[in-house]
Amino acid sequence: MIRKFVLFFSVLLVPVAIFSETEERFFEIQRTRLSSSNISEIRDAIDKLTFVKSNQGIRDIISAMEGSPNFPTSPGNAPAVKFYAAKALGIKGEKLAVPYLIKTYQKESANIPEHNPPKSRTWKDGVADSTSLSSPYFYEEGEIPITLACGEILRALGSLPKTAESESTIKSALTSPNFYLRSSAADALYNSGKKEALSPLSEALSKETVPYAKISILSALAGLERLPNQNYKAILESLTDKNPEVRAKASEALRRLDFRISAPYLEKVIQSENDSKVLNQMKSDYQFLISIHTP
Repeated sequence: MIRKFVLFFSVLLVPVAIFSETEERFFEIQRTRLSSSNISEIRDAIDKLTFVKSNQGIRDIISAMEGSPNFPTSPGNAPAVKFYAAKALGIKGEKLAVPYLIKTYQKESANIPEHNPPKSRTWKDGVADSTSLSSPYFYEEGEIPITLACGEILRALGSLPKTAESESTIKSALTSPNFYLRSSAADALYNSGKKEALSPLSEALSKETVPYAKISILSALAGLERLPNQNYKAILESLTDKNPEVRAKASEALRRLDFRISAPYLEKVIQSENDSKVLNQMKSDYQFLISIHTP
């Protein structure tokens, strides 16, 4: 009887040991891939660490975001890596990441100019695709600039448990000389879900002159208010703005609000939209609004 029990207990332990070894091997592989010179491979490793159930791997993602100060020109220090790492940390939702996000933001945003330097693009480049977070430019993976990375850091901070330092960082960014950082700060305040953000957002809206930043602030305000008021009306009017980036952001805002009454407005502008990427965005948002889903 004792021998049978020992044998049974040993059989139980074997799968546990194998699982433990396999799990450890998984993390070793991802850590190695984070040191790759290929940004796509680094991104894939970050993605895999993002969606494991345990919190193990968070420090590896943080290290990837911080990069290596000894090799400043290495691919691991590319803004794209910081962008994907920040996005991952926002999804993971661990407060542990907050001080590292703030430190990286303060370091990288210090030298961002008032506006992103213009880059030669053809009309085919359009605006951000459906997997991007409202970039005002369409960039290939390896071309993501540090401005977009810092914007993603702000959005991640808005998604994580609030601290005095993160709140101060986001509110400071709302008055940044760079319009995209102001836009991202508005997204971050919306992500926080705090009604206290309405006052600074309203103040920022009254001073904003850049159309893209203005629609971002409007989107955050309307998202927090959740009322068919003047801010909501302004978003509807932005669906026909001459700037395709603004039209795309307005469409995203209607999806965020999830008011079924928005569907006819989107349906109407879809008929005349001539930018292929904005059109795809609007069609996706329209289908979301008319579908049956859990808010």
